[in-house]
Amino acid sequence: MNLRGYLFAFLLTAGGSAYAQIRPDSSFSILINSSLSFTHANDPHINRWLEKYGYPTEPHVPTSLNFEVAAIPADSRLMYSLRVSTITSVSNLTSYNFMAGLYAAAIKTKKFLLFAGASAGYHADIIVLNGQLPPAYQELAANYNTPLALRRSGLSLEPALRAFWYPLRFGIVQVGVFGGLGYDVDLNSQWRLGTYSNDHGRYSHFQKLNKPTDQQKVSEHGFSLNAGLSLRLDLR
Repeated sequence: MNLRGYLFAFLLTAGGSAYAQIRPDSSFSILINSSLSFTHANDPHINRWLEKYGYPTEPHVPTSLNFEVAAIPADSRLMYSLRVSTITSVSNLTSYNFMAGLYAAAIKTKKFLLFAGASAGYHADIIVLNGQLPPAYQELAANYNTPLALRRSGLSLEPALRAFWYPLRFGIVQVGVFGGLGYDVDLNSQWRLGTYSNDHGRYSHFQKLNKPTDQQKVSEHGFSLNAGLSLRLDLR
């Protein structure tokens, strides 16, 4: 092998060694979180309307059930999350959020994580009107011979601080608890009045009839507390 051949082999070896030293770590952690959250964000106008016609009102502090999957790259201080939540404290109200979040770690250790960031996504509320109705609603219910419903949707935002603590470890799995303090903002559309089919116990196929004149467009906002259990899987 001539001098050029030796030089080329040396450069390849040195380059490969340097790349191995600076190559980013491709491992990451998966977080599976289940929690309850409490917020004082509500709509006083729809609550007065529900009370007037004998329906249960939304509590001053609604309770939501949340399920979340998140990922944290090993060489990053960022956490990416997907979360779905639904209100569990009102019988005739179905409310759900689909959220995607991005958070940055202020503290990141093997057992404790502290994040600041925000999530954004889709929010929807459905109220089934299976009781007393205003005269205009009664006429529509008689014409269509089906129960009516009110529906609205919009953008949901939540800046938040979140803390995770993992005191237990079993191989690649850590078990812990987490909590968060956020500020919920639901930018709602105006309520739509319509009908729903109820196939196999699940409401679908909303048919809009009109925008009722006795409803208002109200955006909801308020502080939110969140707490629950978390599983952390370290994948390499």
